Amino acid sequence: MQLSTPYAVLIILALMGTRAVAQVPAEHQRAIDGIVGARGTYIADDRAYKIVLPREAATIVQDYQTLSPNLGLNSWVTFSSAIHQEAIVAGQFLLLEDEINPVLATALESGLEVTGLAASALFDERPLYTLDISGRGTFHQLASAFRKGMDQVVQVRRDRGSRSAAKGPPSLPLESTIDSRPLDATLSMRGTVNGGAYRAAIGKRTAVHGEVIGREMGVSTWFSFAGTNDRAVAYGEFVEDKDDLQKVLRALTSKGIRIVSIRNHMMGEEPQLVFVRFWSQGPALELAKALRYALDVEVGAISLPDAKR
Repeated sequence: MQLSTPYAVLIILALMGTRAVAQVPAEHQRAIDGIVGARGTYIADDRAYKIVLPREAATIVQDYQTLSPNLGLNSWVTFSSAIHQEAIVAGQFLLLEDEINPVLATALESGLEVTGLAASALFDERPLYTLDISGRGTFHQLASAFRKGMDQVVQVRRDRGSRSAAKGPPSLPLESTIDSRPLDATLSMRGTVNGGAYRAAIGKRTAVHGEVIGREMGVSTWFSFAGTNDRAVAYGEFVEDKDDLQKVLRALTSKGIRIVSIRNHMMGEEPQLVFVRFWSQGPALELAKALRYALDVEVGAISLPDAKR
């Protein structure tokens, strides 16, 4: 008997709903534990399997004072069965400052999506950051990708010691004397120089509550350079939609550009935009070439290699 279209749709939706709330099988829970290196908890209401990884380094405020990891001072990862893939994952790395770029780059190269980066500090003495990730694939792939991020944290601490060895504030000459001409040529932009510092911006347009806004309302990719041609700091922001965010992050980290934050600036925009703040230091022209590379990746003029699984 052939079902009418409305009944067929209802049956399909019912089947999809059943798959959407499928539990994480016990054999996958055991495999995840083995890969991540910690035992998780199955939350029946959400049919999700979660592992919480407290960070001892994050709980130390001073040599004699510690905080409880129950304050949220931990990394975590949660796995769930999916409809179109075997599994989906969401998680968060709790990082010290010098761990951000290595873990971010590892997550991207492992096939995870990076969706946010923000400061998450209770005390100035111990600045902490949260790096949000998500992904789709098999349980094994996703657990392995998350484990690679955690292994990168261990590697950074092994190389640099218990205290964060992140770069401090940039060291610059007292007066800026940036030459705009080579930067304009490299970036294919027309910047302005004010007080010896260079700034250029590329506007984008988006709709917020049905109204179109652009560069002068904050929707722009912008770069600033200060210092001298040989000893400069570059500071700025890329604005990206969901289709370009991951490849621009990969391009920036591959060139050693330090990511400061990944966040939204507004609500209700279409398309949704994410703003990536960055800085780096070095010869001005070399910094411009690195940013030009990210721009070329963004527009598809240069293709990145496929992420590793």
